[in-house]
Parts: sequence; structure tokens; C-alpha cells
Amino acid sequence: MTQPIANQMHHFTQNNPEGIGQDSVPALLRRVATTIEELGQIEVYDLIMHSEITDDGTNWPSITVYFDYTQTDEPDEDEPEEDAPAVI
Repeated sequence: MTQPIANQMHHFTQNNPEGIGQDSVPALLRRVATTIEELGQIEVYDLIMHSEITDDGTNWPSITVYFDYTQTDEPDEDEPEEDAPAVI
């Protein structure tokens, strides 16, 4: 029997605000870096850059970041501790 996939990947997509500077890749990279830092301890798996052309012909890049939160030594609230009896 095929086992279901149990892993989960998080992601977000970010672009610059519409208007002057929306096509600035350096500004976009800085915005994405700030967001990654604000997320805390994560592991980034992939960054994909997209480019959209707006109705007025302006380039509007975006970046999608695929990540997962890093494991900590503290058990999740949903997971029972190893020494705790299972609740049925």
C-alpha cells in the first residue's frame, strides 16, 4: 500500500508594492530577506523568481520562498512526550 505523504512545505510569495520601483530586483531581494529573518528559525528549500508584465508594460517580479520551520528540542503541543502514556 502506498504511504501518504506526511511532510508539509510552507511557502509565501512576495513582490514590491505597485508603482515606482516595482521592477527593482535588489529591493525585492531585500524585502524577501527581511521576511525570512522575521519568520525566525526556518530552513529555506527553494526560491523561485517570477516575472509578470503589467497592463502598462512594466515588469513586476516576485519571489516565492518554499521553507519549513526548523525542529526544536521542545515537543509540539500536539505530540505526546516520549514518557507520557498514550491517550486513547
